[in-house]
Amino acid sequence: MSQKDNFQLVDVQGWDWDLHSVYSAYIGHFQSNGVPWYDRSWGHLFRSFDDFLTFGWPTVTITDARTGKGHIVTRAGSVGAFSKMVKTRFGETLPKISNFMQIIPYEHTQRHLRQIADMATYKKVHATLPAAEFSAYKSRIKHGDLHLVDKLWHSREKSWLSIRFVWSEKSLLPLEWGYAAVRCAHINAAGSWPPKEENFRKGHFVVAEYADKVRNKLKPTHPWEYAFGDTHVVGKSKLPDIINSVISSLATPDSESIANSLVLVGHNISGDLERLAELKISRSPSLVDPSR
Repeated sequence: MSQKDNFQLVDVQGWDWDLHSVYSAYIGHFQSNGVPWYDRSWGHLFRSFDDFLTFGWPTVTITDARTGKGHIVTRAGSVGAFSKMVKTRFGETLPKISNFMQIIPYEHTQRHLRQIADMATYKKVHATLPAAEFSAYKSRIKHGDLHLVDKLWHSREKSWLSIRFVWSEKSLLPLEWGYAAVRCAHINAAGSWPPKEENFRKGHFVVAEYADKVRNKLKPTHPWEYAFGDTHVVGKSKLPDIINSVISSLATPDSESIANSLVLVGHNISGDLERLAELKISRSPSLVDPSR
């Protein structure tokens, strides 16, 4: 891949033909229709996928909106250019193919254009697909893909954490923090599925320095009316440690290609994430926000 390829962006529309499936479709057509491609002047282009790539295919990587799988795709126009090259150079017309894999892109943003002319480059691009799949996976969860969220829950493998801050309308200082969590893998392994009320961890913390001193007017605070367990009054310096311990006890190490075991759930959660960042608490759980 050249440096130029890495910085050229293209709109994703029209990039929907899986490149390997184009080669496979040609080979399948030749075999099904008894075409002796190996005796033709252009036959060397189909001896292997590596030979097929020597044409120099413009490609982008996308994920299929239906399956979540990553693909290296090209355009119908590039297949037409390949056929035109064969016609011009060898004087023969390649058959039109139809049994290729057409992808419905999940992505709507511009993608990096990469020129592939050999197997080494194809393998490099192919190695990026797990990260592309993972990025799309997290995006689909974040935007409330009900099918995927339901699949996550019924996998019984994740820990789920719902959090909520109450912060000052004037200074954005955290006044309260509450959470509820459930460890599905642990509960399932213990034979207690589905989770019962006693399987949920719950906590509510009021910051001592601001209790009954800082009051919101637009959305009045009621720190002593927590209905799901005991309320703990803690110093503001201890709140980050408490939050970090809760998240650390549920999350697995971050990875670029493997989903975190923790699913963070919230409603209009962007403000809560900002408070976490301000408290220097950095984790990369999967995120579900039903408000999106």
